[in-house]
Amino acid sequence: MLTTRDLAIIRAALQFFDEEISPHGPEVAKPYFETPLEDDLTAEEIGQLRELLQSTELSYVRCDQSRTHVLSQELLTFEKLQRIPHQSEEDFATVLLTSAR
Repeated sequence: MLTTRDLAIIRAALQFFDEEISPHGPEVAKPYFETPLEDDLTAEEIGQLRELLQSTELSYVRCDQSRTHVLSQELLTFEKLQRIPHQSEEDFATVLLTSAR
């Protein structure tokens, strides 16, 4: 499950990538992708993603164990998730909430 700490690490890694890799061009970035991108990655794309992730908040929803069906549409904070009793036939999915562009 993605946590706020995980999101902070992703933001920091993306900032590092933007500041240290992007200035050297798309060829330098290619080895960092397990699956090659169809088109070259641009510095503008990285900047847009950084901006999007800065305003992203995490929530969670109850779902079945396969994580294919949402059981409740209530968005839960991590703190609330820690306090509620868990049923053996349920799991939780991470929801990324972003502001509209």
